[in-house]
Amino acid sequence: MKPMDNSSDRRPSWAHWKLELVADLDRVVARDRWGQAFLVIGWIHLSIFTTCQLLYSSGDRAALHFLPLWALEFAANLWVLRRFGGRGWHRNSALTGILVRVWATFLILSFNTASLNNLTGFTLDWFKLGWTTLSTFGFATTAYLVSLWFFVPAVFMYFAGLVMVVNPGWEYLTYGVSWWVLFESIGFFLERRRIRGLSDPNLSSSTEPVTKEEILA
Repeated sequence: MKPMDNSSDRRPSWAHWKLELVADLDRVVARDRWGQAFLVIGWIHLSIFTTCQLLYSSGDRAALHFLPLWALEFAANLWVLRRFGGRGWHRNSALTGILVRVWATFLILSFNTASLNNLTGFTLDWFKLGWTTLSTFGFATTAYLVSLWFFVPAVFMYFAGLVMVVNPGWEYLTYGVSWWVLFESIGFFLERRRIRGLSDPNLSSSTEPVTKEEILA
């Protein structure tokens, strides 16, 4: 009797896929200036949310005054990513595209929670606590995809939410400083990784992104 053909047994496991995808992303990090981009984005985020805190502390609760600031940050961050990552930065590696989708979903849900809070009334600004929960989820997902080290910022954002609870009225500043710390830390690590890559040509020798077909080969 001819044995049953189980093609799934010949497919690479997720662990194999992950190793290939992370290795490809690592080569991109060693080649491009992602660290510098995150360092700049950290200061942009801190300045925007410090401004939000000043408005909030002055008694301004008008949503139309905060939305332009968030839109400005979003546009500035895209410009920075394009400036340092180059044209098609979100396609530099297969894993980059996945991470962009994860964090784009984070941004959509963050805006959604703020909108729901606005529609139900601002007797309690619970959407800011929701932002920390979404941040924890985003970093946890990144940890599963890239490295378990990303559980560190995931836990960090969990405690940022607790700080907001015990310091009501300072949520914007807490959120801004928390993300600033993470952006600067990640940016410093990536920039150090890039400098190491410049001294080791083998780390940045690949300029073409790895495709799914190459992983399956």
